[in-house]
Amino acid sequence: MYEPESLVKTRENDVEENAAEDVDDASAPQALNDLYTKSPWEQTLKRVICGLVSIRNIAVRSFDTEKQRTSQASGFIVDKTLGIVLTNRHVVQPGPTIAEGILGESKEEVRLIPIYRDPVHDFGFLKFDVKEIMYMSLHEIPLCPDKARVGIDIRVVGNNAGEKLSILSGILARLDRQAPQYGVGRYNDWNTFYYQAASMTSGGSSGSPVINIDGEAIAVNAGGHTSAASSFFLPLDRVVRALSLIKSNHLVPRGTIQTTFVFKTFDELKRLSLDTTVEEDIRKSFPQATGMLSIQRVVPKGTADGILASGDIIYKLNGMRVLAFIPIEEVLDDSVGRLVNFTIQRGTRLMDVNVFVQDLHSVTPDRFVEVSGGIVHNLSYQMARTFMVPVAGLYVASPGYMLFLAGVTRKCIVLSVANQPTPDLNTFIKVFRNLNDNERVPVRFYALSDINTTRVSLMQVDRRYHSFRLAIRNDESGLWNYTALPPCPGVALIKPHSANPLTLEETMGPARVVVPSLVQVVFHLPFHVDGVLGTVYTSVGVVIDAEVGLLVVDRYAIPTSLGDVLLTFANSIIIPGKILYLHQVHNFAVVSYNTKLLGETGVTSAPLSDKELKQGDVVWMVALTRQFTPVIRKTRVSNVHQFIVSQPPIPQYRAFNSECYELETPLNHAGVVTDEAGQIQALWSCFNKHSKSGAPALMGLSTDLVLDVVYRIRESIRVNVVDHDVVTKGLEIEMAYTQIAPARVLGLSDEWVKQIEGSHLSRRNVLLIRRLTSGTAAASLLKEGDLLLAIDGRVVTRFRDVEAATGPLGSQRDSMELTILRDGSEINVDLPLSTYTTRGTERIVSFCGAVFQMPHKQVYQQLKEVPKGVLCSIVQHGSPAHLYGLSPMTFIQEVESKKTENLDQFLDVIKKINPGTFARFQTISFTRYIKVVGVRVDAHYFGVSEVRRNPNPDPFEWQLHQEVQEEAARMLHHIQLIHNFALIAIRNVKFRILDATIANEPIFRGGGQIIPTARRVCYSSFLTATPRIMEPVYYVEIQAPADCVSAVYTVLARRRGHVTQDLPKSGSPLYTVKALIPVVDSFGFETDLRTHTQGQAFCQQVFDHWQIVPGDPLDKTLQLRPLEPSPAQHLARDFMVKTRRRKGLSEDVTITKFFDDPMLIELAKLEGGLF
Repeated sequence: MYEPESLVKTRENDVEENAAEDVDDASAPQALNDLYTKSPWEQTLKRVICGLVSIRNIAVRSFDTEKQRTSQASGFIVDKTLGIVLTNRHVVQPGPTIAEGILGESKEEVRLIPIYRDPVHDFGFLKFDVKEIMYMSLHEIPLCPDKARVGIDIRVVGNNAGEKLSILSGILARLDRQAPQYGVGRYNDWNTFYYQAASMTSGGSSGSPVINIDGEAIAVNAGGHTSAASSFFLPLDRVVRALSLIKSNHLVPRGTIQTTFVFKTFDELKRLSLDTTVEEDIRKSFPQATGMLSIQRVVPKGTADGILASGDIIYKLNGMRVLAFIPIEEVLDDSVGRLVNFTIQRGTRLMDVNVFVQDLHSVTPDRFVEVSGGIVHNLSYQMARTFMVPVAGLYVASPGYMLFLAGVTRKCIVLSVANQPTPDLNTFIKVFRNLNDNERVPVRFYALSDINTTRVSLMQVDRRYHSFRLAIRNDESGLWNYTALPPCPGVALIKPHSANPLTLEETMGPARVVVPSLVQVVFHLPFHVDGVLGTVYTSVGVVIDAEVGLLVVDRYAIPTSLGDVLLTFANSIIIPGKILYLHQVHNFAVVSYNTKLLGETGVTSAPLSDKELKQGDVVWMVALTRQFTPVIRKTRVSNVHQFIVSQPPIPQYRAFNSECYELETPLNHAGVVTDEAGQIQALWSCFNKHSKSGAPALMGLSTDLVLDVVYRIRESIRVNVVDHDVVTKGLEIEMAYTQIAPARVLGLSDEWVKQIEGSHLSRRNVLLIRRLTSGTAAASLLKEGDLLLAIDGRVVTRFRDVEAATGPLGSQRDSMELTILRDGSEINVDLPLSTYTTRGTERIVSFCGAVFQMPHKQVYQQLKEVPKGVLCSIVQHGSPAHLYGLSPMTFIQEVESKKTENLDQFLDVIKKINPGTFARFQTISFTRYIKVVGVRVDAHYFGVSEVRRNPNPDPFEWQLHQEVQEEAARMLHHIQLIHNFALIAIRNVKFRILDATIANEPIFRGGGQIIPTARRVCYSSFLTATPRIMEPVYYVEIQAPADCVSAVYTVLARRRGHVTQDLPKSGSPLYTVKALIPVVDSFGFETDLRTHTQGQAFCQQVFDHWQIVPGDPLDKTLQLRPLEPSPAQHLARDFMVKTRRRKGLSEDVTITKFFDDPMLIELAKLEGGLF
């Protein structure tokens, strides 16, 4: 009987959930000194503690059943000579991982390399370099699976609950428990028994040894019950076999028929019509037997599909009676690629069937593709078995940016992209590599949790923000090696389209006038910056100028500037937009678009009214639903009031100093508020309330606040001004309305009361200063709680009065004289005006899994004093920054004791830190808490990357790049195929173009100008970057008798060959030798092999990989002697010289001929230049 998935869990401890700091690092050595001397377990625990390893693990990418995360677990040494550590499979992880081990006695830290993870059973092996251990003698814990007995006293010793060392006791109660079920879509074990004891293990104890009084491991802890004391242990029978093969440097064969067996007692089997003679035979052969194995499920289209069926009772396998899992696994693992015979009972019939045994590793993915921040790979047997689907298809382990926007979530199967089937990973690569950036293509997929529903959505191809690369597992290095996949062919050109305007009924009234000016705005965020944690925001924009292409939309839709804007016109045409202006106080943004892309579409400028709305006015609301359906409602202005948004926990944009309109019966959609004639009187906008639900508040915003900014931008575009930034000035203070009555208590005189009452007859407000922006003049001259009475002698009682006092845009004043009431005293303050920024963050840096930026405006608005330093905006789960406790929303003041007051300083420091070492961050939080954090730098998975806004000032910045893109691609293609190094192809080289300026005149942007210049630059940069030669390597598999193996080794050694494995071929006197040999040394290899083995050996060769040839090909100091084999470090130079001679080229490459004259002059000035 299976437990509910919510009650069973693995015993791996997630660091995020258990944030207790490691304050007891000396626990294990102290434990050795403090052991109770009269305990019979004293000597046992001393030995065992010396073999324990506390594991800190980072699953650096989502893969298969696992998400990207950090965790703690346990392990123990099983081979002290090779440094092999046994732990659980869910600790080793099926995907890429970074693991560190803390030895139990000396607390030395070692890097753990995953060398094996079982595809099914919950065990795996890690390895460390024993040479790094300096302060203790290693102890290995022997594995004794045959000593497990019900009733024996056990101890579970490990990193329980992250406590470094915990010793939990128990008594083995069961040896035949069904494998625990951890939930649908999660890792599960099957086809094995588990042991059970009431040990009360918890998170962090995964991989702990279950030891007996003799200090021998009889099982490994794997999981437990969340609402009971039960702990579940994995038997070690198959672990011992795998360890033996790994120690002898052999692969671990694993066979499968894609079938799940289940143990049933005889009373259960009788309900399945178990034959009496079969039961008698089993009981006679196994007197202690209590049941047999039955078929629980068969994966569709697997090797046993249509042969075995659910409910079949297993009687014999290859003629041998079986009633346990281990004998079946022994046969399957030894029969990969062959048929096995099952004798089964189906119903009342006994049957003999033959089933082909498949390699289990072949249905376990060992590679994935990173695409737009997401992870896709072939569907695994683990997931296919859980959801009962064939082991085929492209599985989404993490959707990333692009797939998430298309509605594709984790645990989906992608059937096709751009109407081309994607049955596997290789096909997906071929399809996706031909798609242009920004191209919109259909994607067909289904969720594994709902296999009966297939969905089709549109996907916008992203090749700008994220890399497109292939990762392949390397069990020798423990890394997943990346290979950059080909760049996209180009950027998708958007073709102009025309659409007929929506024709509305006469009953729609003002909507007939307004709807042609309404646009659906969608904003996509590829990165979380400025405190914004969402990915998709949508609202409705209003076209202010259809001729130039300008519209206004609320800041709920565009919370920051780093992202993509998509505009939908007439529910028919989607084009990109460009953010021109973000108001830092009021809730609006200005976006531009290319009017040429709309063709003859009837888009009109919104008709605007100059009448100010008042309380009680009758108005019409015109809005658009998300399906672009116009809705209209006649209503009345019920209130005009201040709109105050409370501070969010994370600093991000919020509107303030806003006076909004409230309607009696409002619509729950964004749009406009008009009069009966369709003249727009207010924008019906979404305001971000920063609530847990994320739902916005809909309020009316006066058009007066936005028109001045829009008109200034429009004029700058019409006169072809390069910079469209509008200079906006303000006081940088947050205000609120308060009543006169409390103001009197604060010291407001009767004279001021009369002036305030006379300035506005229907409303009696006094302006109260709520908050000041730090770092501004207002912060030093004003205080929270001041009452603002007048500006330059004129009474101010409304937000509009303050803005009007600053003057119109373009002629705003530099300072104003404020009359304020502070602590009952009236004082005058000459306050300089501050200039508002017009955009959000436009540059970010990613390092160690954290995103860094300069503090954005909202940080200064929320904090009284902003510390110097870059801001850690967000920390990615499953990253070194997350593991070592670098907190988001903290300021990085120093890195490696060097100041980091801006991103340039920060980049200069982190680029000099060596991978594998610790980077020391000095951080300070919003509450002034200083903390120093050391983070291990990983350049393989979490290198330094930078994203910044394109500095091109053209509002349609992609057009110019598209014109030269084809020539640039042709140049790179030419370099890739024929490089001047030796007229041979190059690979694994990335050219980064910096500070490239493209001429404005078309005559200077042709292929004749772009290609030679770019090619010369790439050649020179390549030759000055210590290039190396790569050579192809063949994988060779040789079949030979045992007495010829030594001759095979001799022939391989003479040709720079390297043997990776040799093993006897079962059922024959032959040996199989697997090796790698360079292609250049493979010519004549087969003849040489047959000569040295008298024709008894034969081989097969196939291309395997590329490897770097030892030595520097440009080192002229190396002497090459004719007719003599070159030493290893001379090979690269030897290859290059001989290749250039054969092609009629000079022996050496002259770098300076690729430099232009100004570069040569500068180099000549430098001592010891490249000449």
